[in-house]
Amino acid sequence: MKKYGKIIIIVVGILVVIALLVLIYFKTTFISENEVKDIIAANMNVNRSDLYFEDIDFDFDKGIYEVEVYYNNNVYEYKIDARTSTEGGRIIYTDFKYFTNGITDDNNSNNSNNSSTNGSTNNGNNATTASIPLDEAKNIALTNANLTEDAVQFLRTEQEYDDGVLVYEIDFTHGDYEYDYKINANTGEVVSYDRDSIYD
Repeated sequence: MKKYGKIIIIVVGILVVIALLVLIYFKTTFISENEVKDIIAANMNVNRSDLYFEDIDFDFDKGIYEVEVYYNNNVYEYKIDARTSTEGGRIIYTDFKYFTNGITDDNNSNNSNNSSTNGSTNNGNNATTASIPLDEAKNIALTNANLTEDAVQFLRTEQEYDDGVLVYEIDFTHGDYEYDYKINANTGEVVSYDRDSIYD
């Protein structure tokens, strides 16, 4: 019996060590949920206490946090790089529409610095508001596709981040084809374009 008792103690000890190693790995490899909340609050330019975080899911395979957050009776979605490396904390995607809410310029400056610290690429195009309206972005996509608005059916028109750059995601169909465009929301440049058969 004493022999089995020693074996049990050894097994429990090994399990405790493994658990500690896993905990250390997560602490040193991925940012915490509290850091995610701070990143989102800074990005939305509001106090963290003003936000209600409905859901914070960690996707281990992709290394990202998927977050649903409520503010002013609206729900917004965020996808944030979970790594603690230089890219960590980068906002991969959000459907949050930016606004000014009266927070002081000092806070805005601090939030801007936080965004840079959190790994967002600041290449002059990473503005918090779009310089061109959605209608202009749609016209750019349609012109590139050599089509007119009355000849297509829009599937999606939304604003999001793509590698730290604010873009319009514009999807539409024409005939047997579906068109997917990403338009830089500040320069009007066609970031990416794809045309696929709707039967694929």
